[in-house]
Amino acid sequence: MKVFFTASYHGKEKYQKNYDVVRNTIKLFKVELVSPEENNYHLMLDTREQKIFSNPDLLRTDKFWHYEAIRNGIHWAEAVIIEISQEDFQLGHEVSLALMEKKPVLCLSVNDDFSKKIHHDYFFAAKYSSSNIQAIIQDFFAKVRSLTLSRRFNLFLYPHQVDYLEKVAKKYGTNMSEYIRKLIDIDRRGALEQGQSDNS
Repeated sequence: MKVFFTASYHGKEKYQKNYDVVRNTIKLFKVELVSPEENNYHLMLDTREQKIFSNPDLLRTDKFWHYEAIRNGIHWAEAVIIEISQEDFQLGHEVSLALMEKKPVLCLSVNDDFSKKIHHDYFFAAKYSSSNIQAIIQDFFAKVRSLTLSRRFNLFLYPHQVDYLEKVAKKYGTNMSEYIRKLIDIDRRGALEQGQSDNS
């Protein structure tokens, strides 16, 4: 599995030990890891662009290439893990980039569990410590694998139902299949909040 991992540069002084715990735990799973923390994320740029990374003065004055390397890393990855203990505007943007590309994202914080605040099919979050981080990442990787195993089934609708679906999907800027999946997820979330399990 190809995994991209990043964390806030501004949080390094306070949270570097946490970043290292997350990074080293990811590596236990024998995945292909690209990360600014691994000093290999610049490999997501083409050869010409990579030369900029050999010029620290240019890199300091032109953060565009840093951002491009991260954006390309997210695009390359099958799963994205972000350590967000230090909340950061750029990290939020990077989460959005990954979600727009339908990449499963795990946001980890030692302070907060953002899964209680943000609901999205591809968004996962947890409050972690060194004692539970391995189980959290293992569970996330299992979810990533299950997301890639979608199942197809046939659905026959009356013409007036198809007309309605086309109209409402267009209104929400999506397609009919996405809209139906959204309805199922809303219904499922409501059932889970009422204490019903997926198996009942």
